[in-house]
Amino acid sequence: MIEKVYEFKKDAKTKVVEKIVNTEHVQINHIVLPKGEQMPKHYSNSYVHLIIIKGEMTLTLEDQEPHNYKEGNIVYVPFNVKMLIQNLNSDVLEFFVIKAPHPRKLNAPEEAIKCE
Repeated sequence: MIEKVYEFKKDAKTKVVEKIVNTEHVQINHIVLPKGEQMPKHYSNSYVHLIIIKGEMTLTLEDQEPHNYKEGNIVYVPFNVKMLIQNLNSDVLEFFVIKAPHPRKLNAPEEAIKCE
């Protein structure tokens, strides 16, 4: 078998943060945030694409005003940008985080650096 199959939790209603793919070239995380939940404020440790598959994401980058992105949007965030991801409006926010290249290729830590 040439291909490799990865699975992620489906129909989650509680907070989920799972690293699905962690190869030499890319990291792919799957995240589910119930209403009112957020990810810790942190710096992007690679070039990031956020693929929103359910709900609406409130994203604050650096000192910008928060922006809302909906299901079906793909949002690009450059390397080393302060970011805050929140679910302020939906019953459930579900999205994938694609980090390419893998943070190691940028001499960045594998886990994002939390900030205040």
